[in-house]
Amino acid sequence: MNETLKNRIVGIIVITALAAIFIPMLFDEPITSTDSHSNDELLIPVQPSNQMAALIDSIPQSHEAIISKEKLTQLNLQQQKSTEPSTDKHLKSWVIQVGSFNSEKNANEFKGRLRQKKFNAYISPVKSKNGTKFRLFVGPELGHDIALKTQLRLEKIFNAKTLLISE
Repeated sequence: MNETLKNRIVGIIVITALAAIFIPMLFDEPITSTDSHSNDELLIPVQPSNQMAALIDSIPQSHEAIISKEKLTQLNLQQQKSTEPSTDKHLKSWVIQVGSFNSEKNANEFKGRLRQKKFNAYISPVKSKNGTKFRLFVGPELGHDIALKTQLRLEKIFNAKTLLISE
């Protein structure tokens, strides 16, 4: 094909593209707004209310608070299921002591491994003559049967000797 013809075709394509872009801009009417806000303004969203603080405050901070909350829940369920008085055996809480560590770092590492396996683990420091010991617990569990099953699972998974303690 002739070089001049190629140049003319490219020129026609460029002019057509520019016309397709800019000609509609000439015929658009400006948008008139009756309210005080412009349609092309970015609106800043309303700041959310601080409802999370109330939820965070309702989370129990210690194992004693968890136990009392679970006891109330268990008691309510038992009262709904039966009209006879509940026995203290069902409301007793149990924890499983997994170990006692001299180093807080070691206790935290093992606690992390327990939590990866979905166990509710926590550390309780105890001062003694020989310094502070860090006892690692799993629980609390309501009911001896549930705690015993959890203890057996722990011993099987981690091949560790554990101790079942009534609270």
